[in-house]
Amino acid sequence: MTAMNGIRRRSAIGRMVAGLALIGAAAGLRRAEAAEQPNPVPSPRLGLAVADLQKSVDFYVNALGFKEVAMAQSVGKLLSTAMEVDSPLDVRFVQKGGLAIELLHFAEHKNPVSHPMNQRGLTNLTLAVDDLTATSALVKQHGGTIIEKTRTKFGVPGNGAIIVFCEDPDGVRIGLEQVI
Repeated sequence: MTAMNGIRRRSAIGRMVAGLALIGAAAGLRRAEAAEQPNPVPSPRLGLAVADLQKSVDFYVNALGFKEVAMAQSVGKLLSTAMEVDSPLDVRFVQKGGLAIELLHFAEHKNPVSHPMNQRGLTNLTLAVDDLTATSALVKQHGGTIIEKTRTKFGVPGNGAIIVFCEDPDGVRIGLEQVI
């Protein structure tokens, strides 16, 4: 074997190793991309029936700082049995920290019914906010309502809060709480 053949053979082996490394890297990249594509539904989550899906997404994202997560889903009547409603359904998900909300839009929906705070069941959501005044303005700007008569200051500076309740565009009561 000549020195030239040895060099060619090493060079060919080097190219094969480099090619295999590129193939392996590409396969790893495809696996990484595939791992990122599934957009899992967050859990745990609260479900809220809404009249206007996009308006509700905009409210929670733009007024309250949630992020839209997972993918929008048109599930039709697939969940009719589980939901005990014979109506097509579209779903969107928003999340802030550990709180995920499933926004449910039924094609056929009933008008909202007032739910007093002392009635059993979920009464409200409460969110910590950095600036109650700015958040209140955003709530109004994005179709919500501030319930001024609920504004309450309790505790002492350094160990207290100011809270005011608002309603989202569908009347869901949300406590906005700023630590003082």
